[in-house]
Amino acid sequence: MNEATHAHDDTAHPIDERVQALMDQRLEAARSLADAAHALSSARAAFEEAQREYGARFKEAEKAGWDRKELTGPLGLEEPAKAPRQRRAPKARTEPDRKHESTSGGDKQPSS
Repeated sequence: MNEATHAHDDTAHPIDERVQALMDQRLEAARSLADAAHALSSARAAFEEAQREYGARFKEAEKAGWDRKELTGPLGLEEPAKAPRQRRAPKARTEPDRKHESTSGGDKQPSS
């Protein structure tokens, strides 16, 4: 960039190559992390669905006459896990943020 006109030159700056290499590494790391996050999310969803399905089949077996102790004892099956809790978004704050209130003398309580 020409300092006088703030226009870009067609010539490369000596640091450009190093900066570009660092940016490429960061971009690749972010892409890799995003791919892993997506795979993890998919695996969690599949696992939760498998848990629900197993629990339903376990209940069906009990309704068909199997005793829980028979299923988990001699047959070696696991008791179904409790259904995974659904994650909720945090509640929005309803109280004003005290840091941003005025600290002028108008807020003070009179002392007796």
